[in-house]
Amino acid sequence: MGDRANFGIKQADGNTIFVYGHWAGHQMLARFAKAIDRVVDAGRIGDDAYATRIIISDLIGDAHSQDLGWGITINTLADNEHKIPVFDLANDTVTLYDADWRSNVPGDKIVEFSRTDFIHRYTKEMVGV
Repeated sequence: MGDRANFGIKQADGNTIFVYGHWAGHQMLARFAKAIDRVVDAGRIGDDAYATRIIISDLIGDAHSQDLGWGITINTLADNEHKIPVFDLANDTVTLYDADWRSNVPGDKIVEFSRTDFIHRYTKEMVGV
């Protein structure tokens, strides 16, 4: 049993790194917005290597030394139970995709936000948590 979610970080070369969280579905968009906001606070927008590492570290948090709970894939989803947010580093946008189980990649685009709009909208969900 879990609450499986995937978070995408699209690189400038077109590849997408997905961070899989077995129990990460609860408040997943707020969690992702907070991780992206950390990139902004660190002054690393435009520095894809650091931005990617900061997002992954923030999502995983203290669980980095655990053997279970988190995983990383490239251009493919791990097990999933939610829509998939993808932060496109080159375009500075966050897009929410439907899950496509047949091809194991994100399906149809649902909505696209600027990075700033996504952070503003979803970090409010973390207040009081």
